[in-house]
Order: sequence, then C-alpha cells, then structure tokens
Amino acid sequence: MKVIVQKYGGSSVATVEMLKKVARRVVETKQRGYSVVVVVSAMGDSTDDLVKLARQLAANPSRRELDVLLATGEMVSMSMLAIALQASGERAVSLNGAQCGIFTNDVHSNARILEVRPARMRKHLENGEIVVVAGFQGFTSTGDLTTLGRGGSDTTAVALAAALNAEQCEIYTDVAGVFTADPRVVPQARYLGELGAAEMLELAWTGAKVLKAEAVEFASTNGVPIVVRSTFENGHDTWVHPHPDPSRTFYPRRAEVAGVSGRKDVIRITLTPAEFANACGEALFDLISRFDLILGAAGCAGEPVDILISDLEIPDPTAFTLDLRDRFGHRIAITDQLGIVSIVGFGLGSRPAAFLSASRLLRQAQIPITKSFTTRASLCFVVPASRVDEGVLLMHESFIQRSQPASRFSAQASDG
Repeated sequence: MKVIVQKYGGSSVATVEMLKKVARRVVETKQRGYSVVVVVSAMGDSTDDLVKLARQLAANPSRRELDVLLATGEMVSMSMLAIALQASGERAVSLNGAQCGIFTNDVHSNARILEVRPARMRKHLENGEIVVVAGFQGFTSTGDLTTLGRGGSDTTAVALAAALNAEQCEIYTDVAGVFTADPRVVPQARYLGELGAAEMLELAWTGAKVLKAEAVEFASTNGVPIVVRSTFENGHDTWVHPHPDPSRTFYPRRAEVAGVSGRKDVIRITLTPAEFANACGEALFDLISRFDLILGAAGCAGEPVDILISDLEIPDPTAFTLDLRDRFGHRIAITDQLGIVSIVGFGLGSRPAAFLSASRLLRQAQIPITKSFTTRASLCFVVPASRVDEGVLLMHESFIQRSQPASRFSAQASDG
C-alpha cells in the first residue's frame, strides 16, 4: 500500500462546513491512489472549553480524569469526519488511540508514545477504508487513557506514519507553511520552502508552534518526511526532511540563521548544589517530572543549579508556584512569567560572535537577560515573558532581515 497520513488541527475542523471541506480533500487524496489515514484534533477551542468546565468543579482536577475528559474532544471530531466521508460515498471508520494500538507511558496530560501496533489500521486500509483517528491520545499498558500534551495530534500523526511506513505525513494547519518567525509577531517573516529536521526541531522546541517538537523528533528518528501546509489556501508548502539526502543538496542557499522563535511559558527554579543532591532535590524532581523540562543545568564549584520548566501543562501556574514556595520555602528560588528568545541555525551554538552580538542587542534594548544558554543549533536567552515579542522582532531584524537576502528558502504560527 501507498499510505499518506494527514493531520488536521482544531481550526481546520472547527465547523460542519470545514469538516465537509476536509472530507473533500481526503477523498481527493484517496482518488490519487493512496490509502489514507486522517488524524484530527478537537473542533475549534473545545479543548480549552472542557478545561474550563473541569475547573468549575475543582481548582486542580485529577490529571487522570482530565485526560479522560479532554480526549472526548478528538473523538467527536473523528466520528464527525467519518460521517462526512461516508456521506460523500466513501468507506470510512473512526478509531481512538487504544483502537489504533498507541501505547504511552503513564504521565497523564503529557504522555510520550512508546509503541504503535498498527495491525487493526492495516486491516481497515487493506479493505479500502479511510481510517480517521482521534489525535492527542493513547493508552498505558494497564489500559488507562492518556493525552500527549499541547499539539499532541502532530505526534500521533507522525507516529502512525512511521508505524505504517507512510510515504509522508501532511500537517494541515491555519498557516501557510513555516516562516523565519511567527508572522503574527514579525510581519517581515520569510517563508521557508524546506528545511532539515534538526533545525525544525530546534525551532519547535524553542517556541515555534507550527509543529510539536516531539513530532519532529519522531519524524527524524523514523525517516518520515513532513509537509506543512495550510488547510485554507494553496501554494505555500514547507517540506521538513528527516535527514540529509546524499544525492542532493537541500539548501542551495543555506542561511546561517534558519529562524527566530520565542516562548512565554517558562518557570525558573534555582537551588544550591547541596539541596539539589539531597531529599529536597528528589522531592522537587518528583513534583515536576510530568512537565516539559526546558533546561536542567547542574551548578559546578558551588554555583546554583537552575531548572527551567514549561508551564503549558500546568492548569494554574500561579497556584503551582505558590505551592512550590509553601513546600520548599527558602531552599529554592522561583521566578515565573519568564520567556525565551532563541536564534536557530545549524551549528549556531558554537559561534561565539553570534552569541555576543545577540546578547549586546538585547542589553542595548534594555531587555533583561536572566539566563542564557546554547545548544548545537541555537542561542537562547531567558527574558521576561512580556518582552519576548520585542526580542524576537529585534533578533529577526538583525540576524535575518539585515544579514540575509530574501529567498524562497528563507521560518511558524499554530494549531492543536
């Protein structure tokens, strides 16, 4: 079978009319000779609405029960799309995460996929059916339902594409491809026709919302090409290549900086090496283990230890930080309402001149830098969340608009 996996985000399936449009696109793909698996997010803002409902009952609802509740949003979408496909004359079947054989760990609200057993999906595809899958969910070895965190439907789609040896995974969203920055923050952001998974992974991890970082990692590891395109307009597709192809050059005019990104979801926790090594450190890590760790840096020669975590999966970040202070008191220092401005480019983290230049620009703009760090492909600066957009604009102007000629290879926005 020639298999294509398509994923449609919440804005793409927000109404009945949009579902009908998605159904027509899926049918067109099948008519081109492909077996099609479609992964869908919850309709519109229904996930946020369900969270609000739960919090009317409890300030901090059980994460297990929250998973059970939130997973219903994707199941509504999958059944609605299957009905739309059947109404158009196609044979279609809807499957939830358990029925697709998606096994995860037991970290509720932010689970990771461990294994996919695609036998049932293959059977339906071999019977000529279109398989419509509820994204964002899986189940544990004990049968508990889990969800995959914000943007988890991307991960579902790529994991299924890998398990089915699909030709590609198409991510349909509300933006036209990938840009050098979020066009809603930087109007001058440039469209990227293609880029490598390493750079896309770094952009996603440092704040670009167009793809979930874990999905890109899955694609890179399993050799799955990703195509990002708009549900609403044609012509701007971005290809994310899982690894370099020795037979061709992906970047005829490869830019030194692929893009600039920003995130506003950071909590910084600081403690001494002694506290890090004793029961305080163990208790702290047990408490934050279910959240995304952006950076964990052990201090050396008596220096403090910094831990940066994301608050995206924390129902009430303010209450969470107050609880941390109550539990650990003076033994840790907590700073919330932080963000990160990042400049991404292959090998950029090993270029001290770029790091010094970016630091100088932020300081000249009087944007406080509370911490900075580098990875192999990025320069990252922790700043107040309220100054992130300003920092992204500044970095884009300096490192992309002034330094690089506009081209079709010059990187973001969002969907669930």
